[in-house]
Amino acid sequence: MVKSPFNMVEDFLMLNPGPVPLSKNVRDEMSRKLVSHRSSEFGETYQQFRDGLDYVFKHSTIDGRSSTDNGMSIPLMGTATMGMEAAIINLAGPKDEVVALDNGKFGERFVDIADRNCLVKPIRANWGESFDMDSIKETITPNTRIVAMVHQDTSTGIMNPIKEVGEIAKENGAFFVVDGVSCIGGDEFKIDEWGVDVVVADAQKALAAPPGISAIFATENALESFDSTHAGYYLDLPAYVKTTKQNKTPFTSSVPLVRAFVVALENIKEEGIQNRISRHRTQAQANRAALADMGLSMFPNLNDYSNYSNTVTVVNLPDPLSSDSSNFFTTMNQKNVAISGGHAHLKDVVLRLSNMGDLTNAQVLRGIQTIGESLQDCGIDVNTDSAVNIAENTLNY
Repeated sequence: MVKSPFNMVEDFLMLNPGPVPLSKNVRDEMSRKLVSHRSSEFGETYQQFRDGLDYVFKHSTIDGRSSTDNGMSIPLMGTATMGMEAAIINLAGPKDEVVALDNGKFGERFVDIADRNCLVKPIRANWGESFDMDSIKETITPNTRIVAMVHQDTSTGIMNPIKEVGEIAKENGAFFVVDGVSCIGGDEFKIDEWGVDVVVADAQKALAAPPGISAIFATENALESFDSTHAGYYLDLPAYVKTTKQNKTPFTSSVPLVRAFVVALENIKEEGIQNRISRHRTQAQANRAALADMGLSMFPNLNDYSNYSNTVTVVNLPDPLSSDSSNFFTTMNQKNVAISGGHAHLKDVVLRLSNMGDLTNAQVLRGIQTIGESLQDCGIDVNTDSAVNIAENTLNY
């Protein structure tokens, strides 16, 4: 029997795909004495915030080179759904066509946002299925104002073909808005090469900051086209652009969350974004290999253009749990580790295991061992020791 590399009575470990565990220095930063969001001290913090976001948005590349030489990061005092909606309604009006791609929970969200505000033209695939590229080429036309797509959908664990869809959007003169929530800070993202005009990121995912605020990166093409006529009051992106350049927000800033986010971004820069991307990819490979050894099949159905996410692994639950998986997830929680089940109709169908943020390899191994032991407790025949060994070998390769 493999000796456990950790004590199973350790602190509660969140391995669900957001929010993710926070480093101690991030948590500590939120307890500092409060200052006014209009103070010069906070203005300096906000400049650090912008610089950190620029680093992550621009340099999430394998070779470390900047993926764009134009545009700006825009912090938002709300979660990523705010960024998704703000991007759509500041680039398109009620009579504009938005092609929204939906093969998971968050693609569905883009469809819903567009449907409430514009003329939506959905491209749908079953959750976890890959998109048909011919259908995308046929649907996006010169009449399309925006193409909206999720890069790595945490509901299904699929990585969608951003580069290929970005090329189609560009050929037709459409803006390309991407939900990069699950990849920014954990995997590569090439703004210019992939034809992206706006990308949305969230604090609570791979960036490993507290939930509650988010950010977008907008290229000059998007910045010059933002129009808040139909954006309402709080989602007025031109107002955010103006005040961001002054190192403040148009409304009250969440001072503790911004401060913590700055420290999280400093942690990323200290690790190095290229090292961080490599670590996320290796940890994802370890999770996939270990779960496969337990007999758990991958949920996403890939084609030549899609891939598995490098920040969350989604697998099918064993048949004996398909009618009621609650006992399994309760058992996980009792062992002080949290993972997630499926959204909506995927409840009792899948389990979702995150490797986002600042996780150590020991924490990844702890998650794998706890999954194996919990499955065994539920009467599923798995070899936990073998799975842990396979993951450990992958991590140490």
